[in-house]
Formats: sequence, C-alpha cells, structure tokens
Amino acid sequence: MKNTVFFALMILAALPASAQIATTPNCSVNAETMTALAEEYAASVDGLLRDAHASLQTISEAVEAGTITPERAQKLKLALTRDTISRMDAISAVYDTRLNLKNGTVSVQQLKREAAASPVTRTQEVTR
Repeated sequence: MKNTVFFALMILAALPASAQIATTPNCSVNAETMTALAEEYAASVDGLLRDAHASLQTISEAVEAGTITPERAQKLKLALTRDTISRMDAISAVYDTRLNLKNGTVSVQQLKREAAASPVTRTQEVTR
C-alpha cells in the first residue's frame, strides 16, 4: 500500500508519453517498423517502471526494518519518482525523434522547440 501512490504517479506519467507513439495518417512508415518501435518503447517503459517499483519496495522495507526514517523514505521515494518521470520523458523524446526521422519530417528547429517546451530536469540527490 505504501508504494501505491508513487506507482500510480509513474503510470500516469507514462500515459501521455505512450500517446506520443502514434503517427499521422499519411505516415509512410510500414506497420512492421511501427510495431517494432512500439514494442521497444513499451519494453523500455516497462523496465523503467519495474526498476522503480523494486526501488520503492526496497525503501519501504528499509523503513520497516528501521534503517531509515519515514521522512527520509518519503524524500527518497519522491526523488525516485521525479527521476523516473524525467527518464520516461527522455525515452519519449527519443522515440518521437526516431518516428519523425522515419517520416522524414524532423528538423533542428523542431527539436529545439520540443526541448524548450519540456526540459528534462535532473533529480537532485537527496542528502541523508
């Protein structure tokens, strides 16, 4: 139960990113390539979420064992969630670019606009 809120936040963060896989109707990319990219994307996000979930469980176990305080655990979980969301944003940007390259529509100006619109911030290390 302790990880439910954090896990739900990560899943919600993945939903908008997964919507970015879709392409325009006049896309020239064949279905096999699109399927392969979608499967790679899903595997990347799945692995990231599984790693985050395992880390959240480890933090909860440390609280139960009394090795860290609940306040420290909350800070660690928040930092982990922020880091996971940032990584998902980066994964999404990579796959968006790969899809656009296959469509032949990517430009430097477009990448600059996207980077300015959603900057990926690094998670600051939580001090003990």
